Amino acid sequence: MPSREVSVVGLFLGALLSIAILLTAFVAALVISQRRRIALERAHAQRLLAAQEEERSRVARELHDDAMQRVALIRHEVDEVGRMNPEAGHRLGGVSGELEDLGTVLRTAAHQLHPSVVEKAGLVRALSELASEFRRTAGLDVRLSLPAADLAVPETAGVALYRIAQEALRNVVRHAGVGEAELGLETEPATGALTLRVADAGRGFDAGPGRPDDGLGLVAMRQRAEALGGRLTVRASPGGGTVVTAVVTPGAGR
Repeated sequence: MPSREVSVVGLFLGALLSIAILLTAFVAALVISQRRRIALERAHAQRLLAAQEEERSRVARELHDDAMQRVALIRHEVDEVGRMNPEAGHRLGGVSGELEDLGTVLRTAAHQLHPSVVEKAGLVRALSELASEFRRTAGLDVRLSLPAADLAVPETAGVALYRIAQEALRNVVRHAGVGEAELGLETEPATGALTLRVADAGRGFDAGPGRPDDGLGLVAMRQRAEALGGRLTVRASPGGGTVVTAVVTPGAGR
């Protein structure tokens, strides 16, 4: 091959190599930029959720330490007046009963605002108590499938999974039209991944393309899972029930 042709071929190959290098660098830059963007969005979501939980915790403390104490004090005074004035005792007894019910409502609200049981007793115990709460307050029979022993789960991940379970069970009460649901938690020892599942055999809905925009509750559940580097999926069909599944790996979202 004449030297001129060799030179042209060499230049052509060199140009191809340069283009390949530029394309590779461009793709690598895109991947790095995408990863950074996802990390920033995840960190932002974590900060928002942390701020939300802190505000809920503050309100819960106000309810527990102030409002509930005031109600208890007023009830004590009403009972004292009832004992001193037997004629008004019957009427005041009704007021005392209403105050007792109000204290129960405030205690339940404080617990729902900030599930301290997660940090005090662990996620497994917290989910078990959540099921009991729905049985007691909403008449929903929640069948549990939980690990026999508690799991070493970071508080951030534990609260997030608790909130997802709480919202999913609320949706069962509001929309499913049934009195039973399933709540399960599984762990993958090899990876440390946790899978939370809430299922019902209720009326379901059309989860296919073109469905109406997701409600705020479902959006919040997805955000909590994604902030931990996980994912949340919803499987449903009209008349075929609904299954909400969240899979997270504690620590992966940091």
